[in-house]
Amino acid sequence: MRRLILVCMILLAATPVAATELQIAVAANFTATLDRLAEVYGRENGVRFAVSSGSSGKHFAQIRQGAPFDLFFSADDRRTADLIASGHAVADSRFVYAEGVLALWSPDAERIPADGAAYLKRGDYRRVAMANPRVAPYGAAAEAVMRALGIELEAGRIVTGQSIGQAFNFVTTGNAQIGFLALSQVITHERQHGAGSRWVPAPESYPPIVQEAVLLAAARNPEAARAFLDWVRTSDAARGIIKSDGYRL
Repeated sequence: MRRLILVCMILLAATPVAATELQIAVAANFTATLDRLAEVYGRENGVRFAVSSGSSGKHFAQIRQGAPFDLFFSADDRRTADLIASGHAVADSRFVYAEGVLALWSPDAERIPADGAAYLKRGDYRRVAMANPRVAPYGAAAEAVMRALGIELEAGRIVTGQSIGQAFNFVTTGNAQIGFLALSQVITHERQHGAGSRWVPAPESYPPIVQEAVLLAAARNPEAARAFLDWVRTSDAARGIIKSDGYRL
């Protein structure tokens, strides 16, 4: 009997304990930053992350339809509020994790001059990419900047992506010469591929891009999810990563 108990104890000790896994829906602009945060937090706390990147509007619809996410990092503050109102998110978990910064960017280091506003008005480009203003906060910001500058382009000269990630792909693949993107995307890309050229519009020229995170009511690991949110909100290491990736805090 003692031998049997000993054997069972050995087998239990040898059996690997499954790490906690968090399912996170994240806005496309914050994906690379979240990956960096997850790497640091996961290494220190034994947590694995399954990250789904896309437009905030798409994730919002999926969550309303029962998608099995633990956390939602949105590119705005409207959808988090709506999820709380509908009972799909936990009210006291909601917080602003970053304020997004809009940038006009080209991978061509010589294309965009210091006076990006004048360049846009001259029209020395075939097409400009932006996210869909109807579903993406960065797209709405881009539209506001163009409107403030009094610029109206023909439909064929604007390439619209359903997310800021798709808009970024339009620029990197050459389908558009320039694009209104998240500064965070630009910084992440230039770390690997070298500097392009950019212009950052004045913050007052577009509505603030207030990005919020929230714990979802259907979370399968609510305690672990809340612990990660607390770390993102309060940790100097997390805040340093977010700021270095081009966000305002």
